[in-house]
This record gives sequence, C-alpha cells and structure tokens, in this order.
Amino acid sequence: MKNYSQDIMDYALSRPYFELQELYDYLEKDGKTDITRKTVSWYLTKLIESGKLQRVAHGKYAVRTKQQFVIIPTDEQRSLNEELKQKWPYAHFCIYNGNIISSLQHHLSANNITYIETEREAIVAVFNHLRDEGKVAYLRPTRELIYSYIDMSHPSIFVKPLITESPIQECCGMQVPTLEKLLVDLQKDKDFFYLQEAEGVTIFQNALSLYSINESRLLRYASRRGIRKEIKTIIQTINSND
Repeated sequence: MKNYSQDIMDYALSRPYFELQELYDYLEKDGKTDITRKTVSWYLTKLIESGKLQRVAHGKYAVRTKQQFVIIPTDEQRSLNEELKQKWPYAHFCIYNGNIISSLQHHLSANNITYIETEREAIVAVFNHLRDEGKVAYLRPTRELIYSYIDMSHPSIFVKPLITESPIQECCGMQVPTLEKLLVDLQKDKDFFYLQEAEGVTIFQNALSLYSINESRLLRYASRRGIRKEIKTIIQTINSND
C-alpha cells in the first residue's frame, strides 16, 4: 500500500483546516484514484496519533501547530487528592489551583484558591471533612461571599459539584480539568464572576491563539452547562475580529 501521509500533510498545510470529503476530493483530482475513504480515514487517525494533525471539530482537521494546555498538579494537590480518595474511594475528584488561569488573563487577578469538584452527593461531606481537618474551605461560595469576605490571594479551598460528563483528564494519577472545561466554567460559574464579560472574552481569545482546543468537546460541555449559544457567540466574535 502506498504511503499517502505526505500528500495529506501537504494538503493540510495549505489551509487552516479541512474536512474529510474535501481531502478525498483533492486526492481523487490529484490522480490517486486507488484510494478509498476508509483508507483516508485510517491515515488521518495515524497522523492524529503521531501528533502531526489534530481534530479541531466534528469532521474537521488541521495541522497541529499550537501547544497543549497542560496542568501539572503540585505535591500539595496530589496529597489532597490521595487523602480524599482514601476516604471516598468511589467518588470522583477534579482538583486544580486558580493560578493556572493566569496565563490567559489580560488583567492579572490573584487566585490562590484550590478548587475541588466532586459529585453533588459528596460535596457536603467533603467540605465538612476539610473544615474538621483545619483547612480554610468554602462550600459553593456565592459572588457576594467572595466579594465581601474572601481574599483570593490567600490559600483556601472551594468545594463545588462536578458536572457529569465534564471533560477532564488524568495527570500524575489524579483528575484535572481540560482547557475546554475551564473555558466554559469561567463563563458559567458564579465564583468566577470577576473573569467574565470583557475579561472572559480576552481569556477565550488568548486560549484560542495559544492552545489547541477541541471545539466539539467545548460546545458539548457548554450544552451540558446551558450556555452553548453564549460560547458560540464568543467564538464567532473573536473569529470575526481576526
């Protein structure tokens, strides 16, 4: 079987993104009549696995030129995760620190909060356990509470519900959010009120320019959170200004 990888990469490099049918039509016009759609799909999968291409939306592909957004948990976060998993082995936990958002901001806001997300049935028990252990923790803090009483530059913990089917990823043996999850949560959650509106658009713009984003995953999660229309509007606004 002939290797079509270079032909596909040459085509991919000539445009910002492409669809399977467009690529197949190109290969047919280029005289490669012996190739099938199944074979083209197989090559696309291999190129994605090798890191040369990325799937940017359903049925859309592009050359991977942007870096991946990676969250490396600290020793303290890993220790906290182990503590919680020992006490609630069947619960799911997504843990991260607010300082990971700094690279996306225009107006830098101090955020030294550790966010712990878990099932709704477990959040009260987790919150009580943290308080019993002497940790400064808040259960689903409101905008008013944060604005009036919480200094976000000081270490503390916010305990929040983990939305089912949230796009999370494993790193260092624990679950952390993907960039797609963060972008949606920043627009939706009340405790991120200070990062919304104009600053929220800036964060989105920086994320789109710096990192690889799976648009299908982003919009699917936005739908679960009830803000798909708002997220699509932000993306369209950014694209129209480019």
